[in-house]
Amino acid sequence: MFARSCMRFFAAALTLAALLPQMAQAATDKAQAAPRAIFWRIDKPGTPSSWLFGTAHVADPRVTTLSEPVQKAFDSSDQVYTEIRIDLNMMMDMAKAVLRPEGDLLSAHIDDAHYQKLLPELAAREYPEVATRRLYIWAAAMLMMEPKKQPGQIPLDLLLAKMSVEGGKNYGGLETIQEQLSLFQNMPEDKQRAMLYSMIDHPDEYAKQTRQIVDAYVARDLNHIMDLSGEDDPNMSAGDQAWFRNWTRKDLLTDRNQRFADRLQAPLSKGNAFIAVGAMHLPGPQGLVALLKKAGYTLTPIYDTPKAQ
Repeated sequence: MFARSCMRFFAAALTLAALLPQMAQAATDKAQAAPRAIFWRIDKPGTPSSWLFGTAHVADPRVTTLSEPVQKAFDSSDQVYTEIRIDLNMMMDMAKAVLRPEGDLLSAHIDDAHYQKLLPELAAREYPEVATRRLYIWAAAMLMMEPKKQPGQIPLDLLLAKMSVEGGKNYGGLETIQEQLSLFQNMPEDKQRAMLYSMIDHPDEYAKQTRQIVDAYVARDLNHIMDLSGEDDPNMSAGDQAWFRNWTRKDLLTDRNQRFADRLQAPLSKGNAFIAVGAMHLPGPQGLVALLKKAGYTLTPIYDTPKAQ
């Protein structure tokens, strides 16, 4: 039960981190058409090829069933890197981070109307009130991103981690769980409330958006993903919209892309590495494809076709 809850929190964290940046990405890069590719070969003279794979942080079998080119590249790679190294220590850190100190209750930080609406929403996701009552606001928002009925078993990123460990590959992460969670922990509480309230008041809208984004991912259509998420959240105030627009552009996307690119230099210098990050980290002038090209690598899109389900 503990491991399952931690994995769900981790998957929800990745989903939230993936969905929010799309708004800023679309706003800045909408005029720039992205290739219909989520899989790229990375080359540099004198070094074995490496691979960059854009993921979707969901358990949908259409996503977790790897296409033949992706599977072949993964199998032949010596090194695998996901956004975060997924292991027991990460799960324990996650479990500690999402809960408030004893006696500090979530109900004291959000209004009662939204708290009462939240309880059945999280109960439908198999998260009982005894645990919900101690969540931080941002952690409750993470769980709201999780589908009530999750198709498949584990999200793609966790599957890649499992395959890496079982395959004896050199497996690592491009950032720590503390670095990723700090993006939400350091968010002003009024912004956390705005985010959570929007999700509580309009759960069907978020669920629909997630389904549409997954469909676009399966079609390898990054442009459609950006179009789907190209507008500010209409359920937020103009001030909150502007704040999240800046936060997602700088903190969640641009800064992390640069961090990833910097930390990829060591594994890429050895070659034969398989890099898996959220698909929306790939396109745009500040995306990983562009940043790695600036670093002297040649990136070639591989137009893979997902296996039929």
